[in-house]
Amino acid sequence: MTWSELQSLIDKNNTFLITSHVNPDGDSIGSQMAFHWYLTTAGKRAVVYNADPVPARLSFIHQPPVISTQKPDGPFDVLVVLDSSNLSRLGWKDADKTAATIINIDHHRDNTRFGAVNHVHPGAATGEILYRFFTECDIDFPLRVAEYLYVAIMTDTGGFRFSNTNGGILRICGSLADMGADCARLHELSYAFFSPTAMKLQSRIWSTLAFHLENRVCTMELPLKLFDELGAAPGDSEGMADMTIMADSVTVGMLLKHDERQTHFSLRSRDGFDVGDIARKIKGGGGHTNAAGCTIEQPLERALPVMLGIIRQELRQA
Repeated sequence: MTWSELQSLIDKNNTFLITSHVNPDGDSIGSQMAFHWYLTTAGKRAVVYNADPVPARLSFIHQPPVISTQKPDGPFDVLVVLDSSNLSRLGWKDADKTAATIINIDHHRDNTRFGAVNHVHPGAATGEILYRFFTECDIDFPLRVAEYLYVAIMTDTGGFRFSNTNGGILRICGSLADMGADCARLHELSYAFFSPTAMKLQSRIWSTLAFHLENRVCTMELPLKLFDELGAAPGDSEGMADMTIMADSVTVGMLLKHDERQTHFSLRSRDGFDVGDIARKIKGGGGHTNAAGCTIEQPLERALPVMLGIIRQELRQA
């Protein structure tokens, strides 16, 4: 990778707004924390803003806390967009007007290359891209940044379970462990700690488990009203979509977040089945081979048959 254009843009500017996609995950949060460290260490003014809060179970990454859901006053010299395939995924309007220049660092194959500088590397976690930037540019970073990057990579690979896990990824994580990143602790914090409210929410989701298309498709439902009913936060359902592909007969899993107006599909797959292609058949949808998402502007009882029809056709052709 060639980093000279990115470095030059950073050197020439002073104020930066860092942001990422709605419903931030471990890759987006870890990458934001790492890049914020880099910019502030370089003497820049850097602010981190997301439309949605850091999920409670990932709050340990957010230390010291720098990510805000209060949109800052601008303008800024540079908008840094991490882990987002397009500006609409940020969840707030006029993002392109907040800064004169945009840096786009991402790994989604449907990325629209919306930046003045675009480092888009499909198949690599955003945290991996930043690791390569730091190491290839001889930027020394402390243990806490090594742990930001480790969590980013680990969560993007589903705890090293997804098909984007490879030797290169494991070697990078090995080097971060050699720096002192506590692999066992970070895995436990990322995957095994939930608030009582989160566990209540997840128990309600599990109760909706259903199978379709001769058990090749598994769904779980999440009525959005449950968040208010239980006092839960959006991040309390984090990881539930991954549970939909646990049954041995299942090729495609879906977590269905819905209200009376629309249904959001968090899609998961295995055995090489490409749910990214399925998501892109719906306007605004997209993602990776094994993890993608889209929204159909219809209530669940109408949206689910539409999606099952698309999946049925793709399974026949697979």
